[in-house]
Amino acid sequence: MLSNKSRMLIQSIKLHAARSSDQKLHKLLDKAHIADLGLILGHLKKSDVLRVFTVLKKDLERAAEVLTETETELAVDILEHFDPKDISDLLQEMYSDDAAQILERFNEELREQVLKAMDNLDQQEVEDRLVYDEETAGRIMVPDFFSLPPETTVRDTIKALQKGEDLEVIYYIYVTNDEGQLAGVASLRQLLLVPPDKTLREIMEPDVIVVDAHADQEDVARMVARYNLLAIPVVDEVGKMLGIVTVDDVLDIIKDEATEDMLKMAGAVGAEEKIVSGSVLGNVRIRWPWLLASWFGGLFAFYVTGQFHNALSQLVILAQFIPIVMGMGGNIGTQSSIIVVRGLATRLIDSADIWKVILRELRISLALGTLYGLLLGAVVFGLMETGLIVQPSVSALKLAVVIGLGVFSSMMAASIIGTLTPIVLDRVHIDPAIATGPMVTTSIDVFGILVYFSIATWMLL
Repeated sequence: MLSNKSRMLIQSIKLHAARSSDQKLHKLLDKAHIADLGLILGHLKKSDVLRVFTVLKKDLERAAEVLTETETELAVDILEHFDPKDISDLLQEMYSDDAAQILERFNEELREQVLKAMDNLDQQEVEDRLVYDEETAGRIMVPDFFSLPPETTVRDTIKALQKGEDLEVIYYIYVTNDEGQLAGVASLRQLLLVPPDKTLREIMEPDVIVVDAHADQEDVARMVARYNLLAIPVVDEVGKMLGIVTVDDVLDIIKDEATEDMLKMAGAVGAEEKIVSGSVLGNVRIRWPWLLASWFGGLFAFYVTGQFHNALSQLVILAQFIPIVMGMGGNIGTQSSIIVVRGLATRLIDSADIWKVILRELRISLALGTLYGLLLGAVVFGLMETGLIVQPSVSALKLAVVIGLGVFSSMMAASIIGTLTPIVLDRVHIDPAIATGPMVTTSIDVFGILVYFSIATWMLL
């Protein structure tokens, strides 16, 4: 949700853009915070966005910083309106990981033109990032880090820090040997607490937490969170240090992955960049295949219900309780599936824990199913005894038991389906976040109806 400050900024930009007042627009953009500019660009029409960047381009460094705060798809859309030389100038002001993320989304011809327009060093750095798969440590790492040989004294280390190169951040001092292999790490705090003639070898921590360059970015984020790191080194197969992944990148990863998982669970796969600003037609194309599963499931549920036509014709009262039986089953099934999908995604659930998780969810469902089954049965019994429900062909107690058992059985079946589905999908290497939602909701509807009417037919007819 936009703050009042952001809304006022949007209105001011629209006003100056409409009047073609570039000078006033420049002053306004110069005062605005970069993060605010990156946020509000998605809420402007394209002509206003292009006007903003025409003005921002006068300060390449600031324009590049705004682009890195903008959704990647929007940044690509903006840059595609400029010529390759202007694009290369902007990308060279970014860190190579951010530049590579944008470049990858260009068509091949434009990408080659932009790379050719870059300086040799910047071009090489970006191409080095593109060697790694998207969403890996190698793609998101920063190749600039502060490292020194192990025999460097604390005094000389501090002098080297004061001279400082143009590094993104310096959270740690990495100790590397002549071959560039990581030997240890020391914190800035340690430098202030030890005598200046001590060497890095004497104060460093030799057991360094590292990740491989090809590691998935989600695994990297989990490592940083688990060990409370500000940055984590990225190494190759022989231990040579290639770069670092910083905590600010990890925060972006966690946000993006959480958004992606939630959209997948909602059946909106691929909509991460389009969920707010994408076209209606584009969102329809993304979402319709997953709703199709529910559509077919509904048809099957209709068929199953038809098989119990005899029971419904004799006891119409059963139909009135279908919504609550299906609703309670659907809710507990969804809860179970979300818990398991989240556990699999965060690696809190592994192969050794699967049966423990299944049994735990079954015990919870047993308790909740018993509670709500008894409550609903008591309500049905009370309504029949007071005459608010009239069903002469069946006793109040029998109907209450059937409805209560229906809710209980539906909740138990839903819990089993909700727990097992993501586990099975994960075992066969299908992303549980994508397929669990449609499969669970459809299966719960079908099995819930089947169990409910089977009990009713068995006990009442």
